[in-house]
Amino acid sequence: MARRRGAALGAVTMAAALAVAGCGGGTTPVGNGADGTTGGGSGAGGGTVRVAISSGISTYDPALACTTQYEYAVVKNTYDTLVQYSAQPGADGKREIVADLAKSWTVGDDGLTYTFKLRDDVKFASGNPMTSADVVYGLQRVLDKEGCQAYVLTLGDEAGVKSIKAVDDHTVRITLAKENPIFLGQLTQTGLSPVDRKELAKHGGLGKQGDAWLARHTAGTGAYTITQDDPDAQIDLTARKDYWQGTPKNDKVSIKVVTDPTTLETLVRANELDMAYGVPAKDTKSIAEGRTLVNDIGPFFIYLGMNNGVKPFDDVRVRQAVALALDRNALVEQLGYGQVEAFDGPMPPAMPYSPKSKPPAADVAKAKQLVSEAGAQGASFTVDIKSGEAFQQEVATILQASLKEIGISVKIHTLGASAFIDRVGGFKSQAYLIRDGSPFNDPAYFLGFFVKCDNAFNWTKYCNKRVDELLAQGRVETDEAKRTAQYKELSDIVTRERPMIPIFALGANLIASKTLKGYTTYDDQQPVFWPISTR
Repeated sequence: MARRRGAALGAVTMAAALAVAGCGGGTTPVGNGADGTTGGGSGAGGGTVRVAISSGISTYDPALACTTQYEYAVVKNTYDTLVQYSAQPGADGKREIVADLAKSWTVGDDGLTYTFKLRDDVKFASGNPMTSADVVYGLQRVLDKEGCQAYVLTLGDEAGVKSIKAVDDHTVRITLAKENPIFLGQLTQTGLSPVDRKELAKHGGLGKQGDAWLARHTAGTGAYTITQDDPDAQIDLTARKDYWQGTPKNDKVSIKVVTDPTTLETLVRANELDMAYGVPAKDTKSIAEGRTLVNDIGPFFIYLGMNNGVKPFDDVRVRQAVALALDRNALVEQLGYGQVEAFDGPMPPAMPYSPKSKPPAADVAKAKQLVSEAGAQGASFTVDIKSGEAFQQEVATILQASLKEIGISVKIHTLGASAFIDRVGGFKSQAYLIRDGSPFNDPAYFLGFFVKCDNAFNWTKYCNKRVDELLAQGRVETDEAKRTAQYKELSDIVTRERPMIPIFALGANLIASKTLKGYTTYDDQQPVFWPISTR
């Protein structure tokens, strides 16, 4: 007999229950209605929501978006997923996995077969009806393109998804090669979405021409279409009146890319923005006066990645020296203004199973000794950062001064969003500073990106076979004590070998106007626009 999963998750295994507890997101609603809800409805639109982000967007392709901070903001609002986390947590503080494009689902007794019954009233932005063939098309395309969302779907196990099939027009069956207790949680993730196969076929289909078109357009079931595309300046999203969840509460979302902090402050103070991301921490409290500050610290952080395959970082002693020379505890005090949290190791403190370790005290003498032992006196490297990222710029400047004390020279290289991703994702960087993290707050998902050998998104090129063994064990382990021990050992190894150095964990740092209604914080720190209004 199949295990029934209806509109909510219901009974789950221990590991899946833990995933639900950690993955639903924050609990900070802004401007709720009198009934406490934040949802949209069938009423008229609520004007234009004016948003500012601090860096550009390189792609809108659901199979590939995830490499810059705000890409999800567009994809999340132009595509939908089979299942999703509930908008609000229950009395126990946990969010449930609930129906989205799938109205119900079952899981076979063997835990390998997931059968989804689709809604029959969903249309793409083109007007084409969504069918199971579009779900198969979208998910199979994710696998074939081998982008970051392929990892999201498979957790790096290429043989993990055995098949994705359309049973009939409104039934999809996914068969796994081995049981995966967090698979439903994976399917909630932005980008694992149906794609309008008929519309994409008009623009090049699955070839390079189709990929280029989908990078700048949308073929989803989401609440918005893209009506202006200038990814380094302004993106406009226009609400769909025929959206299957109801008419959005706004008519349009206008997203401006504002890389200059002074310009951003001016726009906020002039009340020309409803939502402002990326305001420097030192200015946040003063700019937020008379407005709402949302800064729940989730599983996101700034870190220094070091390419372990190139000099000087091919020597672990140099990486350890950098970690000791950079006073991260002082950085929190100097740059954080009470809005960030220091930690050490590969897992941020908001993540389940994180050891919540604190950075060691700076030790310049020991750092110099390690540099000498490595024969790296006089070494130099370039650190890449994205334009518009105030935290990273400040950290890079302090890093430069700190490493000068131990005889290492640092050059700071600032790039636009697309150029940054091309350089870092192409393993061309010696080192980079980035704000990154886990929209799916579970280490089984998250750590593969950072520390799994030969993963295309392990940009530090770190590899340790014991770490890979622990990753594989933790992914399927359902005993909480054993899973805790596995991730503790993994964290200890990675912390000792230093492929990356976490600077601090941070929240979305969103300043919202007092007139904004319907905003809710999720773990991925990306907004769901359709329930939001400014009236």
